[in-house]
Amino acid sequence: MGFNALLDGTTLSLFLLLLILAVMQVIFRYVLMIPLPWTEELARFTLVWVTFLGAASVTRRKLHLAVDILISKLSPGKARVLSIFFHLLILIFLGTALWGAIIMMGEAMPIFAGSIPWLSQMFLYLGAVVGLSLMALYVLAQLCRDLYGIAFSESRS
Repeated sequence: MGFNALLDGTTLSLFLLLLILAVMQVIFRYVLMIPLPWTEELARFTLVWVTFLGAASVTRRKLHLAVDILISKLSPGKARVLSIFFHLLILIFLGTALWGAIIMMGEAMPIFAGSIPWLSQMFLYLGAVVGLSLMALYVLAQLCRDLYGIAFSESRS
């Protein structure tokens, strides 16, 4: 099993956990009239992890929404140059978001969840740090492929 399969399996497992927590929350609160306060906080942590790991998985597959009308009208060489420019912009954004998430993770370390006293809020931001790091690595790999494509096409001409 490769890393990508592990990432997808982890994301799917966390999504199933999120679903179970949400169903438990509804059943215990509205059917049994015994609210479980920890399910909401654990669901929030799980949602953050699912969001960022899922975004990394989508980034790897190049499945994010994109308006490609401009790129589709350009020649392959110009489209690759524009793609490189967009990858650089994405890396700048991801780097900025990652820097902020790391700062917030440090700030949240001494703060613990109200209903789960052993769970630091740092783990909420750790999901963002892991997901953003993976996204940056995937975009960097795509950027290298585009740069290699330009170098390869120039060496052939």
